[in-house]
Amino acid sequence: MQNYGVLATDLDGTLLDDRKQLSERNRAALLAARAQGIAVVAVTARMPRGIDAIHGLAESVDYAICNNGAIFYEPATGAIDLRHTIPAPDVIDLHTRARSALPNALFMIETGTEMFAEGTDPAARAYYGEPWHGVDALDDVLADLEGVVEYRVQDQSMDGPAIRAALDGIEAPGMVRWAWGSYPVLEYNAETVNKGAALAEWCAERGFTAEAVIAFGDMPNDVSMLAWAGRSYAMAGAPADVAAAAGFQAEPNRDDGVAQAVEALLRGPEPVRAD
Repeated sequence: MQNYGVLATDLDGTLLDDRKQLSERNRAALLAARAQGIAVVAVTARMPRGIDAIHGLAESVDYAICNNGAIFYEPATGAIDLRHTIPAPDVIDLHTRARSALPNALFMIETGTEMFAEGTDPAARAYYGEPWHGVDALDDVLADLEGVVEYRVQDQSMDGPAIRAALDGIEAPGMVRWAWGSYPVLEYNAETVNKGAALAEWCAERGFTAEAVIAFGDMPNDVSMLAWAGRSYAMAGAPADVAAAAGFQAEPNRDDGVAQAVEALLRGPEPVRAD
C-alpha cells in the first residue's frame, strides 16, 4: 500500500458487522494499515458520540468525518469541529411545514454534541442514544441557536417511501435531504454537506490527493466519496448507483469485506513466476 496515505471507510453496513460492532479482523486490518503510516478515517452519518459508542473503534481510527461531512472529529482528543450548519431560521421554517404534514412524527435537531426531540418515540431515543433532550417545541430551542448540523423527521407508523412522499412538496432551500431505503426517517443537512467534499477537504488540509485515498462504502450517501477516491470499493449488495461509483467490489460487511480488501492490499501483488 505504498502509494496510499488515507484509508476512508463508512461504518454501518460497511466496516461494522450486522450487530453494528467492529470485528476483531476489521480492527486488526485498520491497525495494520496505520502501522504502515496510513491515516484511517471513519466517514459516517453518525455523530461523534456514535463513534465513541462502538467498542474499539475510537482507538482504531485517526479521525472521523461525521454527520455526512458536517463535523470533523478527532477521537483521541475529543475535539469537535463544526464545518457546515443549517441556519436556525431556515430550520424553523422547514419544521413548521413538516409538522403540518406529519403531525404525529418525531422531529429532532442535532447540534453536534446534543439532540433535541419534539414528539415521543422511546425506541428512537434508545436507538440514537444520549444526550437526548425531549422538548415541547423545537422552535424554542432553535430560537437560542445560530444553526444546527441536522434536522431529522421520523415516523414509525410509515415506511420510508411514504414519509418521503409526505414531505416531497416541502422545499428546503440551502439543504440536502437524505433517505435510508425503507427506514422511516428523513435527514436534512446544509446543502454543502457530502462525504466526498468533506473527505477531499480533510485530505487537502493534510496534503493528500484523491489518488492517495482508498475508500469503502455501501449506501447512496457514500457515492460522492467513492467517486472521488483514487481507489474505491462498494460493498457486495450495494445499490446499483453505489456500485457504479466504485472501481471495485468488496465482500459483504458480515464477512469482514473491508479487512479482506485491506489485507490483500497490504500483502501487495502476488509474485509472477518466471517461466
